[in-house]
Parts: sequence; structure tokens; C-alpha cells
Amino acid sequence: MRNVSLARRLFLNILLALTFAFTSNAVLAESTIDPENLPPWLSPELLVHIVAMDLDDSQKEVFRKALTECLTGMQSIVQREIRKGGVDIPRRIKRGINREYSMLDDRMKATLAEPQLGSWANYLEGLKATMAERAG
Repeated sequence: MRNVSLARRLFLNILLALTFAFTSNAVLAESTIDPENLPPWLSPELLVHIVAMDLDDSQKEVFRKALTECLTGMQSIVQREIRKGGVDIPRRIKRGINREYSMLDDRMKATLAEPQLGSWANYLEGLKATMAERAG
């Protein structure tokens, strides 16, 4: 029973963080850019690494698509695992989220040049920490 309530709490925290992140784009369109209004993947700490990567237009497009797929994939994983139920839901969610991060990493590493990889690694680690912090 404890696993279910822990899983439900984890699910709600992650869902709340993702919902906040997705809806913050609408707020940005209506207000001035304030670091507190930015979604977690565009926080000032992470923007530094994005700028340091110096992405060209095709890399920006790949980054945008890969990040979107990763974030929506994480949301789908949480929903699916909660719906399936059973034991070890938090562990299954964590594994699924790690798979999403791994796919994002592989996709970006295939696109980036050698000098960009250091900034990418810093961004990815910061993204993981920020998303985990927002989730609970």
C-alpha cells in the first residue's frame, strides 16, 4: 500500500512539474521574460550551457525536437506506469525517465561536434537535476 501512495505522490509531483513547464510558455507570451517564468529546461543556469554549445540552425531544430520528445516521453512514462499499477512503480518510472534521457543524449551526441560535447554534458546533467528538483 505504501508503494502505491509513494508512486501516486511521485506521479503527481512529476505531472505538476511537467504541467507547469508546458503552461509556462503561455505566460511567457503575455509577460516580460523573467527567470522565474522560464520552464525548467530553459532556466538561466541551463541557458548558459545552451549558449556555450553554439548550435547552428539544424542542430537547434534537432535539439528542440529531441527535447520535446524527451519531455513528452517522460510524461507518458509516468502516466503509463501509474495506470499499469503493481509493485515498484517509482523504480519503473525512474528507469523509464533514465531511458528518455539516454535517448536524448544519444540523439544530441550524434548531431553535435566534438567541441560542443562538454557543454552538452553540462546541460544534460543540469537538466536532470532541475527536473528531479521540480518533481519532488
